[in-house]
Amino acid sequence: MINRKVGWIAVILIFSGCVTYTGVKLEQRYGTPTPRDRVVDAVTPGNVDYWNDVKPVIEQRCVVCHGCYDAPCQLKMSSIEGIERGASPAIVYNQSRLKMAQPTRLFEDAQSVTEWRNLGFHPVLNEHGDTLEANREAGVMHRILTLKEENPLPEGKLLPDSFDLSLSRKQFCAEPGSFDEYARKNPLGGMPYALPGIEAERQTTLLQWLEQGATYTARSPLPTEFRNVVLAWEAFLNGDSLKMQLTARYIYEHLFLTHLYFPDLDNRRFFKMVRSVTPPGEPVDLIATRRPYSDPGVDRVYYRIVEELGTVVAKTHMPYALTAARMNRWQDLFIATDYTVTELPSYEAQYASNPFRTFDVMPVISRYKFVLDEAQNTINSFIKGPVCRGQVALNVVNDHFWVFFINPNDAKLDILEDFFAGQLENLA
Repeated sequence: MINRKVGWIAVILIFSGCVTYTGVKLEQRYGTPTPRDRVVDAVTPGNVDYWNDVKPVIEQRCVVCHGCYDAPCQLKMSSIEGIERGASPAIVYNQSRLKMAQPTRLFEDAQSVTEWRNLGFHPVLNEHGDTLEANREAGVMHRILTLKEENPLPEGKLLPDSFDLSLSRKQFCAEPGSFDEYARKNPLGGMPYALPGIEAERQTTLLQWLEQGATYTARSPLPTEFRNVVLAWEAFLNGDSLKMQLTARYIYEHLFLTHLYFPDLDNRRFFKMVRSVTPPGEPVDLIATRRPYSDPGVDRVYYRIVEELGTVVAKTHMPYALTAARMNRWQDLFIATDYTVTELPSYEAQYASNPFRTFDVMPVISRYKFVLDEAQNTINSFIKGPVCRGQVALNVVNDHFWVFFINPNDAKLDILEDFFAGQLENLA
């Protein structure tokens, strides 16, 4: 037994030594790795443009697997920021976890590549010296695409048994310093995994972009017509009255997962509602909390509308139109209706987690009409959202659940409201 343990320790030390040696070798050749600014003012003639050339390929061949919160190794390729963030071996959906984990939501829980490195993410792009050789050898993305090119899928209609596609499969999150070992153990582990390789022309486009340093031009600013309509909605949502502040909180806590759009301008450009420290007209200072009803830690929350920067995928897509008619509807339901708000509800968890208690002062008929207006979106909030793994979603709703509707003008609605408000312990 002792000899067996010693043997395993030796194997671990040897493997660790190989990884360390490879990492040192990369540093000796190409310098110390450091996150760098990849934004350029313009695309050099003859170079590949990320937005026009690279992004379409990634959307067609990569995002199907690398577009959700629990993407393999948390590598979200649905945006350039996700690619720059890189990968992490930490498991998102770990049902044996006893304590809450640090959230790693892109655009929320860190705002720079350096911050993501501090949270344990490693690069898939070269962060050593910016040379052709370094961009090839020290870039995981370049090497894993090349690995696929050198080791295509075997002939035949069925995949070999070595491919594991189960939800509980072990992750191999190769880092620059350990990629040689990854390739040796997983020669068929190139990307796209378990799928045909990327077509030659598109593969060349991706590799050329990586070899030139994975640079890209900054996003174009939001067009004026969008900025104007966003400001109009933010002005509505951030009225100073207690009634409006409560209304805005209610709307946000129901729509924070949705993809908002303005059909009068463009029905394929999406936005989301966030909480911010700063008011409309100033840059958004995001309030990132674990839950939408968590204490924001500030005296006044401002509800802002920001553009969705990642590629939209069906697994998380819940489109919700914002129109003048919608604003008038909310005005009638929550502002023009006769009720009084004397103080705003608490953010303490035992109160804020129960919407029947938090929003008790608001007329139940107004709230019910709000969720009934977009019943499909309301139901999808339980089914979609960040729960990208279907089995986890099924476990949450116990495999089957039923939905029924009642007439919002039915007098029994008030009775139901009182019943739910009194079931705080049972709803916990």
